[in-house]
Amino acid sequence: MAENFNDFVAGWIGGAAGIIVGSPLDVLKARLQAPVAPKVIGTELNNRMGSWQTLRNMIQTEGLGSMFKGVLSPVVGLAGLNALLFVSYGSIIRYLEPTEEPDLFQVYLAGTGAGIACFFISTPIDLIKIKAQMTKIPKTTLQVTKEIYLQNGLKGFYQGGIITMVRDAPSYGIYFWAYEGMKRVLQVESGDSAWKLLLAGGMAGTVSWASIYPIDVVKSRLQMQHQSSQHESTRLLNDRPYASIKDCVVRSYKAEGPSVFFRGIWPTLLRGFPVNAVTFYIYELVMDFLK
Repeated sequence: MAENFNDFVAGWIGGAAGIIVGSPLDVLKARLQAPVAPKVIGTELNNRMGSWQTLRNMIQTEGLGSMFKGVLSPVVGLAGLNALLFVSYGSIIRYLEPTEEPDLFQVYLAGTGAGIACFFISTPIDLIKIKAQMTKIPKTTLQVTKEIYLQNGLKGFYQGGIITMVRDAPSYGIYFWAYEGMKRVLQVESGDSAWKLLLAGGMAGTVSWASIYPIDVVKSRLQMQHQSSQHESTRLLNDRPYASIKDCVVRSYKAEGPSVFFRGIWPTLLRGFPVNAVTFYIYELVMDFLK
């Protein structure tokens, strides 16, 4: 019980620290992953902007506050999710009962199991965050939450739920596998220099995101769209909500080519390093303090 409590507290504090560090690039990622608006006949409106252009446009039109849109939801929710993730991971590792330290395959299995365990919380948190990030008019996390509930009830919070689990299960397995693997390569010892823990955590985040990024693009598109209504059949094909994961993949590919599944990957990988370096480093510090 004490070990689970330590994992929970350290995971929450580490997760909150990482989220605040990475918020600006997370908002940018969501904007870059958004579908291109349907073209107006005879025009070339809404051409896709690059990372720097998108960032500059956001700051000019929406202010510096746009860089932290939707941050309350992940600080409250994703930090809690991070706590649950570390509790689940630690519990599975202890259940596997490794004789000394777990081998990397056991680490991967525990990470995958932890990712599945977090599905019921990660889906609504991700959904609220993305909806808040995509609004041109500033809305609070509470306002976005109320809108989702009023439109579709409790089931509305699980829009894109299946693809979220498909993303999370392998990515968290790779996440913990890469972190523990790097610690062993760097021969990290208790009380060792901070740079080793920061490097191991940063590499874990970068490798994890790189391994599942196309899935994340599909997840984001499924979650940022409006839910279908009885009038959807009258809309243009490109303006209709996606009917399924396959529909999203096929229509995104046909409309924007294979590069669509890697749009926004560089800000994501850039964000992944400091966010997870801070997350794991703070986690380790808090765990040492609690022990």
